[in-house]
Amino acid sequence: MASCASNSGVIPIGQDTFMVSRQAATGFSGSGTLKAEAFQEASQYCASLGKSLQVISTHEASPPYILANFPKAEIQFMCLDAKDAELNRPKLRKDADTVIEIKKDIRTKDESIKPKDVYAELIKLDDLRKKGIISEAEFEVQKKKLLSGN
Repeated sequence: MASCASNSGVIPIGQDTFMVSRQAATGFSGSGTLKAEAFQEASQYCASLGKSLQVISTHEASPPYILANFPKAEIQFMCLDAKDAELNRPKLRKDADTVIEIKKDIRTKDESIKPKDVYAELIKLDDLRKKGIISEAEFEVQKKKLLSGN
């Protein structure tokens, strides 16, 4: 089975909003170069319009790179005037590196109830708040739920 590298070029996806993607021909190369090339193409495109690049989102294919799942990088971006207020607003958000799974009480074989570890859950919530993944308000809502047993 033969394949070749694939580059989408700049594709409009909305008003002043575009996408560009790059895909490697094999799974033997990383996505770093692909992502850099996509950023470069996006930046050059906006410059050709006399505008500035504002990245909205990025996406990369995850390993394993087999069965046509080759390294791929996709960037969604806007081309904005240099004085546009949107350029000062960050668009990219960090993905959560911690997942909180709140479980209800679990019944064992003898039907006794195992209490959930509220303290550990509060520490996880506080960590998410400190990292900016959840807001202070979201933290308080979840904290009240944990402390009330809901």
